[in-house]
Amino acid sequence: MKHCILITFLCVLSGGLSVSAAESSSPGLLRLVGGDYIPGYLANSKPQEQRDGITRQLAWQHPEFATPIQFNLQSVVVASFPPPDQATPAMGQFAIELVGGDRVFGSILDIDGEAVHVGTEEFGELVIERSAVRRILRWNDGAAVLFAGPGDVLDWKVRPDAQAWHSGGNQLHTDKPSATAFRDIGLPETLRIEFELAWEGEPNFEFAVGVDAKNTEYGGNSAFHIEVWDDQITLMRELDQIADCVPLGNWKDLNGSLRLTLELDQAEGRMVALSPQAKVLGEITVNGDNYPGVRPGIRLTNIAGNVSLESLRVLRLTGQTSRETATDEDLIVLTDQTAQRGRWTDVIDNEWVLAEGESEQLIDPSKVLSIDLHSPPAGSSDQVSESRASRPENKPNATDASSPTVQVVTHGGVRLSGELQASRDGKLTLTSDLILEPIELRHADISRVSVASSGKIASESSKFILGRLEFPDARLTGRFIDTADQNQPTPLRFSPRHASAVNLMPTFSGRMVYRESPPPETAKQRRLREQREAAMKRANQRQANQGGVWNALARAFGNTASNKPLNSSPRSMHLRSGEIIPCEVTAIDERGVAFTSEVTERTRLPLDQIRAIAFTAGCRDPEIEAARRDRLLTVPRMRKKNPPTHLIVANNGDILRGRLVRVTDTNIEVATRLETIPIKRSVVAQIIWLDDHSDDEQGDDAESTGKESDELAVRAILRNGNRMSLLARSLESSVLIGEHPLLGESQIKLGDVNELLIGIDINQAERDQPYGDWLLKDAPEPIIESAEGEGGAAAMSPLVGTAAPDFSLDLLGGGTFSISGSRGQVIVLDFWATWCGPCMQAMPVIEQAVAEFDEDDVRLVAVNLQETAEPILETLARLDISPEVALDIDGVAAARYQANAIPQTVVIDRAGKITHLFVGGGAKLGEQLHAAIAKTLEDEESQPNGQE
Repeated sequence: MKHCILITFLCVLSGGLSVSAAESSSPGLLRLVGGDYIPGYLANSKPQEQRDGITRQLAWQHPEFATPIQFNLQSVVVASFPPPDQATPAMGQFAIELVGGDRVFGSILDIDGEAVHVGTEEFGELVIERSAVRRILRWNDGAAVLFAGPGDVLDWKVRPDAQAWHSGGNQLHTDKPSATAFRDIGLPETLRIEFELAWEGEPNFEFAVGVDAKNTEYGGNSAFHIEVWDDQITLMRELDQIADCVPLGNWKDLNGSLRLTLELDQAEGRMVALSPQAKVLGEITVNGDNYPGVRPGIRLTNIAGNVSLESLRVLRLTGQTSRETATDEDLIVLTDQTAQRGRWTDVIDNEWVLAEGESEQLIDPSKVLSIDLHSPPAGSSDQVSESRASRPENKPNATDASSPTVQVVTHGGVRLSGELQASRDGKLTLTSDLILEPIELRHADISRVSVASSGKIASESSKFILGRLEFPDARLTGRFIDTADQNQPTPLRFSPRHASAVNLMPTFSGRMVYRESPPPETAKQRRLREQREAAMKRANQRQANQGGVWNALARAFGNTASNKPLNSSPRSMHLRSGEIIPCEVTAIDERGVAFTSEVTERTRLPLDQIRAIAFTAGCRDPEIEAARRDRLLTVPRMRKKNPPTHLIVANNGDILRGRLVRVTDTNIEVATRLETIPIKRSVVAQIIWLDDHSDDEQGDDAESTGKESDELAVRAILRNGNRMSLLARSLESSVLIGEHPLLGESQIKLGDVNELLIGIDINQAERDQPYGDWLLKDAPEPIIESAEGEGGAAAMSPLVGTAAPDFSLDLLGGGTFSISGSRGQVIVLDFWATWCGPCMQAMPVIEQAVAEFDEDDVRLVAVNLQETAEPILETLARLDISPEVALDIDGVAAARYQANAIPQTVVIDRAGKITHLFVGGGAKLGEQLHAAIAKTLEDEESQPNGQE
């Protein structure tokens, strides 16, 4: 019987990509219930007998674990694998669609009232229940496949950045709100798209088909959309003057996965959405006069939550698919667009027998485009089902009634559902209710293994502490459990949630998060704290400005109200290797630091291993203004052979720089440039070791002599801020026990840990650790300018015309001098040193030039560079001059005025602006300086009142 068909299509099934015989080297990605994920490979597994039945498992091997992890199948969402580099469409004359969306490819060997026999390249002959076969379509080795993906994330244009999306296995996944992924895949005018989206929790996405090549906003908005509207998945399109939409179903009924087939005619503006069983779910036609006929792109937008593009197939399509449904007869559509109805009963000599009433006719399979098989009436005999029921694995009580259904999709496009029986020897065994014999699928051929009923699993209870193990491209929730005799190759044994425990390899690198570390201080919080601290320091400084070194030391480190003893617990010691040890320091001398601690075996450490010691609670790396910090870290020229080595920080925040001599139970002795000073230990908050870069000089040698260890090193960041490292040896009662190269036997209580850093270099100091940037630097060596010159007025100096940099220096005669404190006078700064010959010639000339002006208007300050009082006094007496001398002990003031060559003379007006700068001496220096001072005073007097 002939039947007019409105359209025909070459094929209607999407095809994946078959893999070569060689195993793929690229790892897959396993996603688990709760959002965990881990890259790796399928491994050997089999069902496990439990008291309440059989537990199906999926084995997964990651190279950083000693053995495969056996995951409870109900905890698995999907395992996906990247396609091979060399890909060809799946082989087969026909595509056989089964109920439930399964499909295989091959040739029809035989058919009867009970079963269809299919010859496949992958599995040999398959015997499929006839009632399970919904449709057979011409495949021709996948000739109509235009695109199979989604492919690597690098092939997509993603927003807001590349880190928002990642492609694990064969997926494209994001959990970033408003993230988009666009790809021009060359969509033709008429096409068929099969895609699958997955999510966890509540979905909120837009899947747009027919986006313009430039991915414009209008192009995306006017495309066909699959969207989430409240609890409905909706097909919609909106143009300027017209719009339409149709609901496709409730997402709550989809178990976190949406599979749809879309048939699109872009020129007509028509889209049809079909279920995996080819049932029409919705159809819209929305077209506009100015709408371009063909748009080549697809765009996925994650509005909120998370979404994964699991698969995407694009196929050629001609016209519109026939919607006729076979009821009591089979419907065969031929390539000449005619149709035959009847009962397909047999295959004889490679021809199909179609019975219609009392007559039969033979049909050449090469001329068949498709065939729809009718469903048998309820209650009909089912020999295949009876055969399946006789298999041992399908006997009553042989399987758990709650055993999850697994769906396996190959790179070639085969899709099979059933129970996972085992995985061994590189093959996965699946039993299907639709196929007589178990099916073996090569691991290398598998594109995706998804679990239909994942998530329905009982919670676990354990005495061990739950955390989150993070390592490259992976996250697993679980526990470190006691190792006992299972401590190889390392004693860190991890038990993922709903999975078997495995030991970490010595090469493992990652972290175990038990509690998120406190968030960093915000800019506003830091600003308010610094304002409070600055106010306190100003109040203390007003008292300290009375002058005198001994008075200042007494106020800073004496037993005053502002320096009262603080809470001394918990105390800690910072090591150069990164450890922060809770301990009590009992003494410090030339032999090292003596201490007591509950977490270490050794009680003495060498001085060169210490970075800081906190004697009180709440100590932190001091934050001081840049100028003061620069001064504390600058080593004067005269102290390069005997530089300061420590900062002594008082409870009130004052800081003394010197060399630590010793610490006893009551006192701290510090050698300054003057003498050794005893300080009561109760008023000291912390001692900081100044770094002279000796670690950098020895770094290469230390690295070359270091030995690689098979032991796994860990560093714990504790809740109280301390840090402990060790080479793990065992885990007993959630206490990690091991050895530290310096501290000996040490232990870490996991209950006190925020984060456990695993796979560290225990001998390598951490970057950006507390107290890690107190680095000494030498004061710049000034250049001696020739005295034979004419005296250089540096009019081109970038400092002329700018605000004079402020500084505060002690005066040789007592008190302090600062630029900001001398406003209202013209200031002449003379940068000099006793060892500078031209300075000796220039100083009397400068003093004479300044003396010609009123001392209330002009003030001369001779800034000495990095020398003590004794040579300065001797030089002034020899020259018979008496300028006011400021002591630039650290060379900080000279650096701010770029005094790289001396003598250097600077003239500053009453408002604090540099007007002139001279480098060197010479016969004309006095004349030039006098003229510069006079002009500075004259310019100020000529300005209108109220102006500076």
